[in-house]
Amino acid sequence: MPTSESRMQYFRIFIGVACFAKFSLALANRGWYRLERGGYTHYVLQRRMDKEQADLISATYRPVIIIRLFASITLACGILPRVSAPLVLGGLFYELIYEYRYNTIYTALMVASLLPAGNLGSGLTISHQTSSANTWAQFLAVLITLDLYWNGVWLKVRSPHFMSGLLLAQFVHGAEEVKGLLPYREFFYPRPLLKVLNDSPTGLQKWKLAAQATIMLEVAIPIALFVPQARPWAIAIGIALHMAFALLKPRGIIGFSIATLASYILFVP
Repeated sequence: MPTSESRMQYFRIFIGVACFAKFSLALANRGWYRLERGGYTHYVLQRRMDKEQADLISATYRPVIIIRLFASITLACGILPRVSAPLVLGGLFYELIYEYRYNTIYTALMVASLLPAGNLGSGLTISHQTSSANTWAQFLAVLITLDLYWNGVWLKVRSPHFMSGLLLAQFVHGAEEVKGLLPYREFFYPRPLLKVLNDSPTGLQKWKLAAQATIMLEVAIPIALFVPQARPWAIAIGIALHMAFALLKPRGIIGFSIATLASYILFVP
């Protein structure tokens, strides 16, 4: 099925921006020193693998984070995207060695979906030609996002902890309790939000409603993205939903949120 080549090219720009945001924020708060020998992350690596492997990862950490940061810039700018994309992908897989996160896996899969594309563009020039060059790559990216939403719903529905609202309430309460002990600010919760949700007698019930609403939206958004009449509403609601997610842990998921929202443009042929 022919599709507009511009879809994957716009997506390539946004996924590059998403990875740049993720990689640059990883350097904040002394991230440059994260895998130093004698540090906690290096200690954890030694517990998981032998000392030689842990030392090798620590020794290559800084070169890798520099390479992947510049590769994310060149990917967004369309400079040798067929070279930039594998470098960014390698940087994401490297991160999974010492910090295994599902949002990193998703971002890596979205970058990987660029690899079979026939025309990723060059520079910031966008081709609006219709062809089959990017059809398979676009299909893969859409499929990955569908799996992200619906598999996430499946996991949430099977979790009484999440469905009760208790997981969200405990996470936010715990973050507020420890924020004064952290050397850097990791969370941001507006005081009115805490007053309505965590400090009120019916707070847990409101968190339960929030959990149920999240599930319903995660089911509906991918479907609505396929429907031209509903697509603008789906995009607006998706942006609002990911903004709410970003409030829970802004520094940790901002790159993931950009990558997810960027995939919305691929639901159009």
